[in-house]
Amino acid sequence: MRIAGGTVLRRYMHNLERNAGNKNREENKLYSGRGFNRASENPIVAARSLRVRKAINDIHIYQDNLKTANMIYENAESSVMKISALIQSTYEHLIKGAHGSLNSDDAGIVAESIDKFAEEMVQLMNIVVADRRIFGGVNNATRAFSLSQGQDGTKTAYYHGVSLNRHQDPSLYPFSGVSYADIGIGLGMGNDGRIDPQSAIPITFNGAQITGSGLDSKTTIINLNNLNAGDYSLDVSVGTNRRTITFTIPPAATEAQKASAVNQALHSAFGTRLSMGGQSGVITNHIAGRPEITITNTPHRDGQPVFTQADIREVASGFSANVIQLTLDSAQALKDDDRLLAAQYADALFALQTNISLTLAEIGNMQEFIEFNLDRTTNNMMSLVEQQRDLEASKPEEQITMIKVLEALFSAQLQMGANLLPMSIFNFIN
Repeated sequence: MRIAGGTVLRRYMHNLERNAGNKNREENKLYSGRGFNRASENPIVAARSLRVRKAINDIHIYQDNLKTANMIYENAESSVMKISALIQSTYEHLIKGAHGSLNSDDAGIVAESIDKFAEEMVQLMNIVVADRRIFGGVNNATRAFSLSQGQDGTKTAYYHGVSLNRHQDPSLYPFSGVSYADIGIGLGMGNDGRIDPQSAIPITFNGAQITGSGLDSKTTIINLNNLNAGDYSLDVSVGTNRRTITFTIPPAATEAQKASAVNQALHSAFGTRLSMGGQSGVITNHIAGRPEITITNTPHRDGQPVFTQADIREVASGFSANVIQLTLDSAQALKDDDRLLAAQYADALFALQTNISLTLAEIGNMQEFIEFNLDRTTNNMMSLVEQQRDLEASKPEEQITMIKVLEALFSAQLQMGANLLPMSIFNFIN
């Protein structure tokens, strides 16, 4: 069979270009250090490499989140430490104003200084870090803490527009949740549809929880009007000490008689440490430290309760449990020249500093957690980069060997062409 010269030439040129392309590709691998440039060249390895690259990108995100969180916690720690120092300064000023030999004018000057301390606390709790109001809970749009002054001159501290004396529970304030950052420990959702706190790191704080909220004690009140004639049985807990009291309300009993019956039952169970005086229904706690009183109904002997839980209520009382509000109140006591009250505020403020110290300890623990996770992600990154290099990098020894083989093949092909093709065409090729 006769083969035309044009066909031989086309086949020769095709093979020559293919070998030249292979040689050029291997040289590019050697010089670029990459084992392949397109996924189609090695699909299996390319798929594994893409998974490694995604993991590396995720770690970059986790590390950025950790560094941001670290900056937030450093600023939070600085603010809380400054507030702790302001509490100490306020305490010293109160002692000076309450127990010193200052006249009313000098006491007023001290009070103005204390007011300034409270204003500085508000500024510290409204700081913005990494475009976040870190003590604002989940609200990043407006300032969390604010002060207002009434017509009588008294000042009130607010958290998101709600008085910091209003709620004992900090979670009841608006925007009281916290924002979280994913740091690669398995971000997940809880049964309530919210982020599981154990799977991420908080990067904002409930400011009401840090500075305190509500009042520092509770008063337990029994509604005497609803105590009808009959036998009663109530479980009374004072801290961890739980006892059952029983008493009988006679027919047509007055409120004083009802209070007396409850009081005798309290004395029988707790001695004079608990008492109900007068006709108010208020139970007074005389126990040191004033542990919380909890009263629950127990079934009557015939199986039916005769007293509902709605007849028992707790009312917040005492001094403010918020350091900002307490600072403002102590300043007002000096302005009113009430030295005894100012001294009591000093003691209450000193007690609240313990909560600030606990907050600092928690922040310190979180900073150690951040440092641990930065080390963890750095180690993971090193491992993944090594995997990526193993998957994607060229192997110089193999590439050099392949290049030498292709060079020899290319030279042999040129020599073969010199023997098979007309000299004029061969010269053209060269």
